[in-house]
Amino acid sequence: MVRKIIRDSIHGDIFLSALEVEVVDTPEFQRLRRIKQLGLTNLVYPSANHTRFEHSIGTMHLAGKIADRLNLEEKDKNLICLAALLHDIGHGPLSHTSEELLARYLNISHERISIETVKNSDIATILERYGIHAGDITDIIAGKKGYMSKIISSEVDIDRMDYLVRDAHHTGVGYGIIDLHRLINTIELFDGNLVFNSGGLRAIEGLLVARFLMTPSVYLHHTSRIADAMFLKATEYAIQEGIIDFETMIKFDDIEIQSVFRRSAGYVGEIGERLDLRRLFKKVVVKGWHDISPVLREKIISLREDVERIRKIEREIAEEANVGEEYVIIDIPPEPEYREMDAVIEKNGKIVKIEEESPLVSILKLAQKSYWNMGIYTRRKYVGKVARVADNIESFFE
Repeated sequence: MVRKIIRDSIHGDIFLSALEVEVVDTPEFQRLRRIKQLGLTNLVYPSANHTRFEHSIGTMHLAGKIADRLNLEEKDKNLICLAALLHDIGHGPLSHTSEELLARYLNISHERISIETVKNSDIATILERYGIHAGDITDIIAGKKGYMSKIISSEVDIDRMDYLVRDAHHTGVGYGIIDLHRLINTIELFDGNLVFNSGGLRAIEGLLVARFLMTPSVYLHHTSRIADAMFLKATEYAIQEGIIDFETMIKFDDIEIQSVFRRSAGYVGEIGERLDLRRLFKKVVVKGWHDISPVLREKIISLREDVERIRKIEREIAEEANVGEEYVIIDIPPEPEYREMDAVIEKNGKIVKIEEESPLVSILKLAQKSYWNMGIYTRRKYVGKVARVADNIESFFE
């Protein structure tokens, strides 16, 4: 029996069952209202203030649509919808902005935290009261339930179907427009695998293009990268100085972490004020994929997880430039990779990779590299001093 209707800016009316309403009303889920979907991207696009809360509900809505398309039993539909609703409940403050800290300090993903949250909160009790075992939900989130897990997380899943459209809408860019109806209505089960029939090829290509264009415009926008890098380094300082501990911090919402920054003195407080007032560091050096040799590029990317080595290079640059080491930040994005390009379709009774049917995929695979840029950032007044040292950045990574 439907208990509530939510009016969503993307999908229109979304219907929640009594169980889903109870889950949404838990403190753990309500916390998502205070976690921005795109972290600090609102410093670039002022209207990008949408949250994980509406994204999670939108993803649940799409899960129900696909369950209906596949004619799943009501029990399986409920499980998939609940998994979609809860798949992001473990996100830390500012969403993916804190994702690197999860891996760095706890060697854990937000998916793992989502699983632990579902199992160890009142959500598990609510599920049990409706005859649903929490483990059935977490197994879907963990990728252990075949096509049911693929609906939530795969090459072309409901997570990205929702966030591409939602992020485009709230940033105001015109690149994230995809044919959701066609994607959903061409999805099928084939030999137990989740595939698209050949009629969905153009819709998948549309999603690929949308993702490709959204990456430099929104997800890797240089100003967002600078803000993220400032937040990450200041958070590391806060942890090292005992201002916060990481296990507590990952349970914060955006307001709580920003309050910690505002109450702090020294570098942490300064960065908090800079983020509040949008007085961001400036680019000193930017090196693109084709600006450096393949050997050096591979070496730089491999250092991305070696935080100590990166901090050492920052200190070396700062020392030569005669500025404080906290004012030199090296930002190395991950190597460009789009899982969407591994999507498969069913054609004439066989599963075929989309790249075998679409020449567009090979073009995008090559073109995506142009969006990778490593950067060095510093305070505006130090740009000249740091630039004279960091311009030959290759020497620091040899």
